[in-house]
Amino acid sequence: MEPMDRRTFLRASLFAAGTVALASCGSSSKTTSTPGGSAGGPVARPTLRLAGGDFGFPSPFAYSRGPGYWRMTYLYDSLLWKDSTGQLIPWLASRYDRSSDGLTYSFELRDNVAWNDGKPLTPDDVVFTFEYFAAQKLSPQIFVRPQDVAGVRATGPRTVEIRLTRPVATFANSVAGALPIVPRHVWSSVGDASKAQDPKLLVGTGPYRLESYSRGEGSYLYTANDTYFLGAPFVKRIEMRPVQQGDELTPLRAGEIDAGGPRGTGATRDALAPFKADPAFGIVEGPGDFTIALYWNLAMGGALGDVRFRQACVRAINRPDLVARLVGGNGKPGNPGFLPTTNPAHAPVEQYAFDVAAANRQLDDAGYTRSGGGTRQGPDGKPLRFSLVVANNPVPPATDIVVNALKAIGVELIPQPLDQPTRDARTVKGDYEMALSEFGGLGGDADYLRQVYSSKVPKRFQSASGFANPEFDDLADRQLVTLDDGERRKLLAGMQEIVADQVPLLPLYYPASFLAYRKAVFDQWYYTPGGFGGGVPTVYNKQVFVTGEKTGTKIRPTR
Repeated sequence: MEPMDRRTFLRASLFAAGTVALASCGSSSKTTSTPGGSAGGPVARPTLRLAGGDFGFPSPFAYSRGPGYWRMTYLYDSLLWKDSTGQLIPWLASRYDRSSDGLTYSFELRDNVAWNDGKPLTPDDVVFTFEYFAAQKLSPQIFVRPQDVAGVRATGPRTVEIRLTRPVATFANSVAGALPIVPRHVWSSVGDASKAQDPKLLVGTGPYRLESYSRGEGSYLYTANDTYFLGAPFVKRIEMRPVQQGDELTPLRAGEIDAGGPRGTGATRDALAPFKADPAFGIVEGPGDFTIALYWNLAMGGALGDVRFRQACVRAINRPDLVARLVGGNGKPGNPGFLPTTNPAHAPVEQYAFDVAAANRQLDDAGYTRSGGGTRQGPDGKPLRFSLVVANNPVPPATDIVVNALKAIGVELIPQPLDQPTRDARTVKGDYEMALSEFGGLGGDADYLRQVYSSKVPKRFQSASGFANPEFDDLADRQLVTLDDGERRKLLAGMQEIVADQVPLLPLYYPASFLAYRKAVFDQWYYTPGGFGGGVPTVYNKQVFVTGEKTGTKIRPTR
């Protein structure tokens, strides 16, 4: 195959027509003398001890959320993948071709790729994967799945063709660069893949094998697949150990794990100070594309379905103060338009400055009455009293702040702590009045807006329940098939303006992302720009564990 530079491949990823050869790029990481470094002579293969947490059985059909997805990717591969540049690189595919109309993709598979039971990977496995996913009824937690696919067929001993129902701007990132390819000879006899959790089913082409998994406890043990098609992985063993929920910095400081950071809700500079002061540790910072969001269930009607009520709630919450109080300034205030300023498609929209007096006036004008500073009543005579579904592992620290903020405008919230799986299931079903939920991926492709707000998309735990806006749905459909970047940005800006006006949910704040790590164990950590696997925002990209390098597919020499 002809090699290509990254600029050429980027154009291909943005749907430039023509055949694209994918080169196995070498490393460009800076020199370091530690075991995870990118230069020097052969080094010993490290073992990584990481924080665990139960995010489901790591099959492509049973994982939970983003953390479950990346645990699964250690066992399975996709056609393309990402490295620290944020650009797609070859993985199972060595090259691909896109037709001029954007409707057909042809992939050429690498030679000599085998499943970890020794059987060869064939184009028939790729065809089977797409057909099998389409036939399964999967949990909304399984967020990577083929869509807009008209058909898939093998066209040769190493080639496969994928035909789309329409040109899709996100196909390369969210399908070709994310969908795990599974073996026909293992899954063809399994009827309901979501319920199949026999470890013997975990036959992948991936760089690791699962040695053990403890449900509930959340421990996972992976060992390197030394017959991997790229070579023996640089990291030989990954141990995910149970830690106190939400706290990875304490066990890191105690020597129990080798890397860790604040989970979702962020961390103050004081919490990170001991690691910054200790030369044994390094810190890598992320873009802050995670959020804690406040949901209103519009389908419940009444005040929850009244945009004036929701706008008043937004004005009553001091989002800059949330950043100061909860993460000591290590983050950004939430944006009613959903996307953080770090997202390339971010557009300026109405921000609703903190103003309790204005919020109270808006509710007064809308007919929500109040006497003696108590709970308001709506025009229908019902009190503005709502349950607030939150996670209990632990209860988000934002809960009390939100409760008190809305109390100031006569809205009474009653927190209802639930375990995370139950809370997520309730939000998917729309079985709540108001809720707090955390999720990431807001730095990836802005099609995330469609997935959260469109009434045409199957519901996920991030979905804006009850929100149905024909103008938004139209813009969402159009941007998905618009291949011109400038035109697509205009459509995405219109989508952000609508959700900022209607506020079906409100990102409260975007905590900054951090990972502190032991330099002597591994120091090539990075946050993948835009996330990997369609937008998963984490440092646990298998590319760096396989190669010991931040870029490409060449593995650093080991001894």
